[in-house]
Amino acid sequence: MNFFKIQVVGGLLIALSSAVPAYANDRTAAKYAYKVVNIEEAGVLNVRQKPSIKSPVILQLPADAKWIVKRTSDIQGRWQKVVWGASEGWVSNNYVNKDSQTSKLLEKYRQCANENPEKSMCCGFERSSAGHGRSHKIKTFRVVKVARGQSLNVRALGSASAKKIATLPHNAMGVVKYPNQQVGRGRSAWQKIRWNGRDGWVKASFLKYDPIISEYRNIVQQICSSY
Repeated sequence: MNFFKIQVVGGLLIALSSAVPAYANDRTAAKYAYKVVNIEEAGVLNVRQKPSIKSPVILQLPADAKWIVKRTSDIQGRWQKVVWGASEGWVSNNYVNKDSQTSKLLEKYRQCANENPEKSMCCGFERSSAGHGRSHKIKTFRVVKVARGQSLNVRALGSASAKKIATLPHNAMGVVKYPNQQVGRGRSAWQKIRWNGRDGWVKASFLKYDPIISEYRNIVQQICSSY
């Protein structure tokens, strides 16, 4: 395997992983990880470009979003700059709170990365995920055709009339399809998916195969399963 290619793709770990937030080791990032609170089920938290209710919405966090990291150097009144995945923006502090479980995992990740810098891309890697063997190829998808600041509805069943149980941000990546779990409804096809530890159904036309993230995840699995 091309070593340079491994380095380049592996270097995307922090920015693209859904398990570990970007800037996890940034000195301006808070010690703890946070989660969304005070948002009704299947609702969203608006992330804004600037610390103002009039500022454009650049992302919407699901009601059960975790792994949010605060930028401690960026606070204005009740507004706090946060990082989630590869995105960052401003939210009201009333809607984020410390998450003890993910904070412990974040601390373990940071400790692992500091002690093993050459293997930092494998910190937080779940070895059980390699149980399918190296021949198993991961395919991931990203959300398309959703306007910036809007979200894709995730439903309990493959139907527009089914209960809304979650949302996917307009720029969500790392969506995994369940094989052979697609149903047709009129002109629409519904696909069962998993994202951020949550299962549900979305319209298949809003998903597009993402070769970059798919290759990245397969390389990480191949390298880290051998440690």
